[in-house]
Amino acid sequence: MIDIRRRPRKNTPHNVKAIDHESGRALGRIVDITCNGMMIVASEALTPGRKFLVRINLPAMVQNRSEILIEAETVWCNQDQNPRFFRAGFKFVNISGEEGYLLEEVLHKFSLVG
Repeated sequence: MIDIRRRPRKNTPHNVKAIDHESGRALGRIVDITCNGMMIVASEALTPGRKFLVRINLPAMVQNRSEILIEAETVWCNQDQNPRFFRAGFKFVNISGEEGYLLEEVLHKFSLVG
């Protein structure tokens, strides 16, 4: 697979989950993230092309907010080295200016910007 990222992703040392806002179920744990997308480790395969409204609970309050809501589309999904899990890449779509600004601030605050 060709890597077409515009920004390098940084691994997050925090246990941050990506939650499907509609169902309330955890999609998986975020292992790296940028302002353009993220990669998660999930317990089940996710279909490429599927869009989710993802809630990301922040590891600390930023601008009096404890979570971000972002629309994300699954770009790819592959079996992890551990066969019980999958790795899935997402791109963020239709991100609002406020959510994008907040995400950028979180990435800088936790030194997750490449």
